[in-house]
Order: sequence, then structure tokens, then C-alpha cells
Amino acid sequence: MTPVTPKSKGKKGAKASSGDGVSTWDWKSFFKRPLVLVLAISLAIHVLVLLAFGSVAIFKGSVPKLPFVSQEIAAEEVLETPPPPPEETVAPVEESPPDSSVPPAPEAAAAEDSAPALEMLTVVGGANWAPMIPKTGPISETGTLGTPGQGSGVGGTVGKGPAGPMASKQLFGVTIQARKLGVVVSVNQRAQNQGVLPGIFDEIFKEFPDADIFLTNGGGMMDWNKALKTFEDEVAARKKKEKETGKRIPGANTMEKPKVARFNSGEAMDWPPVRGSTFNEDYVGLKEKHPELFQTLRKRSNVWFITSYKDANAAYLAFEDLVKRGAEAIYWYNAFDSPIEGEVAEELAQRLTEKKVEILVQNQGKRVEGMDWLKRVEAKFVK
Repeated sequence: MTPVTPKSKGKKGAKASSGDGVSTWDWKSFFKRPLVLVLAISLAIHVLVLLAFGSVAIFKGSVPKLPFVSQEIAAEEVLETPPPPPEETVAPVEESPPDSSVPPAPEAAAAEDSAPALEMLTVVGGANWAPMIPKTGPISETGTLGTPGQGSGVGGTVGKGPAGPMASKQLFGVTIQARKLGVVVSVNQRAQNQGVLPGIFDEIFKEFPDADIFLTNGGGMMDWNKALKTFEDEVAARKKKEKETGKRIPGANTMEKPKVARFNSGEAMDWPPVRGSTFNEDYVGLKEKHPELFQTLRKRSNVWFITSYKDANAAYLAFEDLVKRGAEAIYWYNAFDSPIEGEVAEELAQRLTEKKVEILVQNQGKRVEGMDWLKRVEAKFVK
């Protein structure tokens, strides 16, 4: 009888014997151990983390930061340098444009010839950093790179005025030096019948496309109180004559105080030089007499007119407004058949003289009222 050998119970995780006497390792028991499970899970997490960050680095094209190498300067120190203190900041100063006719100063030329060579900062790996730094440039205590600046400025202007040189232009055969032109044109019946208004504005817009335009009903200048008193006296005399003759004499009985208004407004449509006169059939108005010019002026945003009648003698309002708008020369087309007098005329002449505004005058006829005033402002006559 063959004795039966009892199977030995192997320990958990120990080697086990097969039926043919070959020992094998119990893997299932080994991986069931707590310590092995913890190490396996930790290893899996580390692998996943490395894969995740590695993928981000690959797709974003990021590379490990390496210090810059140039003149033994660390890039991190330059990038992290705090800005200079506020009190060292210098506000920018506007400089007048330099005159090309003046040669540059010797110091400036020497500075340009001796300027240090510039070198690109090089990153380890072959990349270049955009900011260029002079090879000989020292580093300030604040960390700002650079060299002391050298140079000098020379500027100048031609003509008059604070805004720079003025260009000489020909206007109706007269040479003027002005960047900004103002225009005062009487567009009453006489000017419309002469047929020269379209040509005048074509010449003005050709040389000065942005000229400010003022349209007037006559060109007299008189204090308002005196102008109104004169008008009321004429109305009284007309009514007296009507009573004596028994015949009605056409004419206005009231006159509004003149003011500045925009020509593209509805108020301009009721202005006598635009609509014509109800007392004179031959006075049809600018809208009908010169329709193209009328539409051109209406489309512009810098065209104004002086309200009221010719007897208001308020052309001074146009000149005062143009001076405020910075006109350096004023072209005046007028019949000069009305007085130019009073305090408003004297004050205006003084202001034009102080501002050195050039006055160009073109007369609609042969008569010239206010010659003394024109001489005072040194007006130039245009033929």
C-alpha cells in the first residue's frame, strides 16, 4: 500500500508546488497584498500626470525656460526689474518741426557717427530676443538698460502764427500768407444780377476748400441802436408821404436785430437774399437766380449768414465770428454803398490790426464808403 503524502498548505504569496513537483509563484495572492496595490495605484497616477503635462508641453510648443546669455546678464533680472520711480518720469514736450534749411548741430552728427553697435540677446538653443542692447551700454541701478542720450534740436517757422509755417497762395491775383481763410460775401440783388458769384466761390474753394463762409445782405457797419433809429425814421417818413399822397409805398415796417445763423437751416429760406423780395418782382433771390451755387452752399456745414435787412448794417458780426474761428486772412466782396462807422467798426478795426489779419477787398461797383476804415486795416484791393 502506497503511502499518501499530505499536501502542505503554502503561505499567502508563497511558492506553490504543482502536481509534477514543479514549484510556481502565486501571483494572485501577491497582487492582493495592500502594499502592492498602493504602489501600483501610485505608479499609475504618476504615469498619467506625466503623460498629461507632457502632452500640453508638446502641443503648446513650450520649452523649459533657460537663462539668457549675453554679456553675463540674466534675463530674469531684466524682466522682473521694477519701473523707475514716478518722480524720474519726464513728460513729453512738443517740439516745433525742424527747419530743413538749417544744418544739424555738430554734436548730433558726432553722436550718430559714434553710436555703439547693437546686438540681439541670444537664448540658449538658437532663438533671438527682439530688444537690442548696445554692447557698451551700462546698466543703471534700477535695472534699465541703455546709454546716455545725445543730440540737439533746431527749429524754425516761416510766416506768422503759432501753428507753423504758412504757405503763400494766390487768390484773385493777390498773394496772401494764410493757412485759414475767412470769406464775407454780400449776396444781395446787385451781386446776384452781376452773375459773378459762382466764379468767386469756385476760385475760393479751389485754393481754400475748408474756408469759412459768411453771407451778408449788404456790407455796412453801424451800431445797432443807431441803425434801428435810422430805419424807424425812414419808416415814419414813408408813412407820412403815404398819408400826403394817398398812395401806398412798399416797404418793411419792422426790422429784427441781426444775428449769426447757419445757412443750411430753415431760417435761411426766409432770408430776403434767398427768397427774393415781395416788394420787387425783379429780385427773385439766390435760390432761383443761382440754384447750383445755392445747393452747394447749403450742403456745406461751415456757411453762415447775417439775418435781418440790409439797413441793419451788421457785416461786423461776420468779421468778429471769423476772427474767433482763427481766420488769418479775410476776403470781402461788397458794394461799399453803406456806411462803415461807429464803435463796432472801430473795435473791429483794432482787433483785426492786433491779430494781423489780411483783408482782401473786391468792390461790386465804383463807389467806396468807409475808405478810412479800409485804410486802417490795410486792406488790399482785388480787381
